[in-house]
Amino acid sequence: MGWSGRRLENLFRFPVDRQEDRVREATASPYDRTFAAVEQALDAFFAKGRAPEATAEELLAELAPLPVEEQEQRVRSASRFAHPDLVNKLSEMSHAVRYENATRMLHLSHLAVLSAEACTVAQAGSAARLCDLRALGWRQYANALRVSGRLPEAEEAFEKAQGFCSAGTGDPLLRAAILERLVSLRYFQRRFQEAISLADEAGRLYDELGESGSVASTRVQKAIAQIYAGEIEAAVPTLNRAIPLIDHEGDPHLLLSACHNLMRCYVDLGRPEQALSLYFELRGLYRDFQDPLISLRAGWQEGQMLRDLGHLRAAEAALSGARQGFQERGLLYEVAMVSLDLSEVFLRLGETARLQDAAGEMVPIFKALGVDREALAALLQLQQAHQQSQQGLELIRFLSARLEQLPLRHMP
Repeated sequence: MGWSGRRLENLFRFPVDRQEDRVREATASPYDRTFAAVEQALDAFFAKGRAPEATAEELLAELAPLPVEEQEQRVRSASRFAHPDLVNKLSEMSHAVRYENATRMLHLSHLAVLSAEACTVAQAGSAARLCDLRALGWRQYANALRVSGRLPEAEEAFEKAQGFCSAGTGDPLLRAAILERLVSLRYFQRRFQEAISLADEAGRLYDELGESGSVASTRVQKAIAQIYAGEIEAAVPTLNRAIPLIDHEGDPHLLLSACHNLMRCYVDLGRPEQALSLYFELRGLYRDFQDPLISLRAGWQEGQMLRDLGHLRAAEAALSGARQGFQERGLLYEVAMVSLDLSEVFLRLGETARLQDAAGEMVPIFKALGVDREALAALLQLQQAHQQSQQGLELIRFLSARLEQLPLRHMP
């Protein structure tokens, strides 16, 4: 069935909520009660549900031609769509499109929740397994809401997932997976220390279960939280401990995320030579991804490294290309951040006219992002900065810091 020995061993470290017979509880020995609890946990964990009327693939084929609203209505109302196999399949499909299509990710996870909520104890096999199933559905829906930027709703959905998990079989892998997804929500809420603690807790559970790939994922998440918390030096060893555990072929997105953030650390720590060396090693990996946003972020990072190494004209070309790409996609936050990097290049080149033009173009973008008046005033001061002035560099760093204090943009 795929349950490892470590997973089963850890199962019994989590209490399972059961109503015990009061008479037997009073008369049974501790030895008897221990074995009774283990037996009940095993029964609940391995209980088999009722066979479905159709396979998950057949049910998905029936839903495929229908409009989105009708798909939801069909899953909500037709009993044959209430089955664990379908919940698991929809959750897997939702997770698979997290990098390509946030809207579809959210829709598929919502269908998973609807199916899980419609399931019965008979279909799941036991009340505890039904809670596990609903925890799975709500976990994926919560993460999809987070990716879509709907953070308050994601918080509520995670609370439901955790509640069902607590009432379930105590499966440690399910609990670890919920904690891992919750890490991302916490750093998007700027609750960085909570994110770091949750990543450590999820990583410890995965390590006990022998899930090295998932341990790597939690370490990368911890490092991202450390970066946002300003703990750049601490993030470097965290990432260096994660990278050897990543399955380079099986999870290239995680490898790219780890290396991308390691390069960011080197840039922020004033070590652009190390960042650029790592970037050149990863160029092939960047090319393997057909995602234009990944290419744009790579170009942005390359421009930062070239700027810090003093290759200002090459930096200008890379940053200009990245800014244009972000503009075409309406990503205002990224446009503003790249524009500030480009402004620093113009300042270092002594091209004040181009600096003034760039600062003027940023004013409506900053207003749309909702920055405060102090930041807008600093932007106007930047238009008056002299060639290569220290004041101009300080203004750019101040504006970058203000942008970073805005609510974080979504990422898968």
